[in-house]
Amino acid sequence: MSSLISVVIPIYNVSKWLPGCLHNILQQSINEIEIILVNDGSTDNSGEICNSYGQLDERVKVIHKQNGGLSSARNAGIKVATGKYIVFIDPDDKIREDYFSVLYNAAEENDCDAVVSGYMTVPNNQEKLPGFIKNTVMDGKTFVLSSPTIHTNNDLCFVWRNIYKLKNIKDNNIRFNEQVFIGEDVIFNLEFFLKSERIIALNKIIYHYTINNPESLMRVNYKPKLENSLVLQYKIRKQLSQEFELLPYRHYRKDLANYYINNIYRLIISNLKKDNKLKLVTEIKRVVNYDLVSDSVREIGFNYKCSNLKEYLYFLLVKYKVYPIIHLLETKAR
Repeated sequence: MSSLISVVIPIYNVSKWLPGCLHNILQQSINEIEIILVNDGSTDNSGEICNSYGQLDERVKVIHKQNGGLSSARNAGIKVATGKYIVFIDPDDKIREDYFSVLYNAAEENDCDAVVSGYMTVPNNQEKLPGFIKNTVMDGKTFVLSSPTIHTNNDLCFVWRNIYKLKNIKDNNIRFNEQVFIGEDVIFNLEFFLKSERIIALNKIIYHYTINNPESLMRVNYKPKLENSLVLQYKIRKQLSQEFELLPYRHYRKDLANYYINNIYRLIISNLKKDNKLKLVTEIKRVVNYDLVSDSVREIGFNYKCSNLKEYLYFLLVKYKVYPIIHLLETKAR
């Protein structure tokens, strides 16, 4: 029997969580699935766990490859996937018992290219619903524009909350960018949505996302590849936004600018401050002159969304490129 859904799981040193994840998936009510385990060069016993499940259940396919990162692993899964639809699940997360049936039935009943759901963060149990207009089928561009805060609310983040028609991915040659190490989901989702004719968002929480991983980006030391990855992410996001004529829409454009100042600029600076060998004043000058910063402050003008006067004054320092004072403030906070 052909598979209704291909389930791609990227795996790297996750032996602690992998058995629970696979048990969770194998207990789902829809049985016509293929589970593609992509062992991305794990150095623990994750590969052995993959092999054991491959021997236990004929629906499990195992790929062993050299370490190439999350995007590379997911792309390897896409290459061999054969289902009508495809989902991506992270091995340290859990899915509700009706995860597959909710997504599959919504896609079939509404003849959709993609279905977007909500999720709950673990362990704090915070529910996150999509910001798009819900329970309404829309074309991709209308769908994207239906969220008033698509960037700042992270509505483009996380592929594991969605189901996608596999044919659309392969026909349009949509893949995860292997040079983007943060926000790769955003680029994938934006491209897929904009090249789709029918999408729907559901008012349902069906995925449990683990947020207390000690290896989280914000908890580790300086990451040398982070900055280039974020700059490339902005370039691609802007190109897609221009290609599909999203930038003429003021709410989309303004929210994009606020996202890059509030989130991405801060992330880059925080990362640089973790390396005491760097000359911070030189690094700040370089970052402030990036297109992702200069474009954003120009778009925001003086209408910067912030919580206090100190934050607004800092924004003005960035806007007018007052490097010495920015450096002084960041040095005190280092």
